[in-house]
Amino acid sequence: MGRLTSIIAAICLLAALSGCNTSGCLENRSSVPLVGFYDSATEKSISLDSLEIYGADAPGDSILSAPGTPISQIYLPMRATKDNVMWFIAYKWKNLDNLDLVDRIDLDYTASPYFASEECGVIYRYRITRCQYTRNLIDSIAITDSLITNIDTERIKIFFRTSADDEPEDQPQESPQP
Repeated sequence: MGRLTSIIAAICLLAALSGCNTSGCLENRSSVPLVGFYDSATEKSISLDSLEIYGADAPGDSILSAPGTPISQIYLPMRATKDNVMWFIAYKWKNLDNLDLVDRIDLDYTASPYFASEECGVIYRYRITRCQYTRNLIDSIAITDSLITNIDTERIKIFFRTSADDEPEDQPQESPQP
């Protein structure tokens, strides 16, 4: 009888282990736009190390990127409970560390739940409907795809003025939608 119990226990263990899905939900479960930084004159990717990036009304008003670490891309979060998000970019270089030069990016969007799979469950997708920004050191912003999903690809490009010859404009600009 003991041997039969051992065999049944082994079969149950094998059934339990084979029932586990090892692939599961390996893809990104969050729809967060990936933003890349570019030189407005050359349109080449650039890495900046003196940016402080933070969101307005973010929980704890936490800084998303602190000066001192070079970055060429960053994920900037959105909220499913809102239809707008605002991010600020402060420049921490010697002659640019001034509140008057902080750039603002203001996105309007719609959020919609999407059933990804049994393993992943529901994720939110965002559709950008408007992008407005200041032009202190930002020359322009390109939305390469207005649908923000959990696919890890760059959807927003920020083109910075990197030359002293570029003059900032005082008026907020709107980015054309794809």
